[in-house]
Amino acid sequence: MQFISKEALDRISYTTSLGKSLKQISMSKTPLSDILADINKYRLQYTDTIIQENIIGSRFKSDDSIMRKYKKTLQTGGGFKQCFNDVLGFRLRLDVYPKEYPEYFRVVDLRNGKKIDDGYRAIHLYYQRDNLAYPIEIQLWCADDYQFNIWSHKLVYKYHDAKIGKYLYENYKVGKIRTEEEFKCELNKLMNERSS
Repeated sequence: MQFISKEALDRISYTTSLGKSLKQISMSKTPLSDILADINKYRLQYTDTIIQENIIGSRFKSDDSIMRKYKKTLQTGGGFKQCFNDVLGFRLRLDVYPKEYPEYFRVVDLRNGKKIDDGYRAIHLYYQRDNLAYPIEIQLWCADDYQFNIWSHKLVYKYHDAKIGKYLYENYKVGKIRTEEEFKCELNKLMNERSS
C-alpha cells in the first residue's frame, strides 16, 4: 500500500494560531469561540492546499461534531490534543490491514475494539508535524469491518450507548446481520426494548 508521504502531510499540516503547543492549551481557559476560529483558519488554509495539491478523500470534522467531542472531553477531563486529534481526517478502504507502517505515524490499533467497545474496528494512523500543529488522522477501514463501520457511523455512532454498537457488531460478525436493512431492524428492536 502507498501511504501519504511525510512531505504531503507537512503541506496540509496547520500550526495553531492559539500561541501554545497543543499540550499546553487549556480546554477550560480557552474560549470555545477562539478554538473554533482557529479551526476555521485551518479549514480555509486546507481548502486552498487541496485545490493546489489535488488531494481527495479527506474530511474536516463538522462544527457539530467538534462541539459534541468538546463537551465530552470537558466532562471526562481530557486535554486539548486528545479532543482535537482528528479535526482533519482521511478514511481509506483496503482489502486487508497492512502489517507495517511508516515510522512518521503513531499507530492506534482498534481491530479488537476501543477501551469502551462500541463495535467500531479500524486502525488509526496519526501524524503531527510538531507540537504546534494539529494531528492528522488516517482511518483504515478494512475487510468486513468497512461495511459495519459505514452502518455504525450512519445509524449508531455518537448517538447511542456503546453497548448497542458492540451487540450489533457481534451479531454482524456471526452473520446474523448481513444488510443495512437487517442492521436497522436489529437496532430498532434494541431501541424498543430499552424504551419499554
